[in-house]
Amino acid sequence: MERVYFKEHRGVQILMMDLSNSRDLAENIAAFDRAEQMIVKLPQKSVRQLTNVANAHYSTEAVDRMKRFSATVTPQMLASAAIGVGGIKKIVLQSLIRLTGREIKMFDDAAAALDWLAAQ
Repeated sequence: MERVYFKEHRGVQILMMDLSNSRDLAENIAAFDRAEQMIVKLPQKSVRQLTNVANAHYSTEAVDRMKRFSATVTPQMLASAAIGVGGIKKIVLQSLIRLTGREIKMFDDAAAALDWLAAQ
């Protein structure tokens, strides 16, 4: 399963980061590595990203990698959304938002998130 890819929605390219149902922490960290490699090559304020963390497992190491990823790619980000965020993941995401100063909007489903991202 490809975890990082571009998807067109309403004529707009959206970077999809699908960590849903992942139990493999190394795979999750590798997904952040792959996404970062793709994003840093793109112009500033050009990337719309949707991250799906529904049922994804994480660790302190994975959270640290996510923080480094977010700090590195913030200049390229136009809009970010996340789905599958609940419980402790919501607290982690809120701290990430404070750390980066970037808005990451939370949605209940991918369709709403994709529509919002396409409109940005």
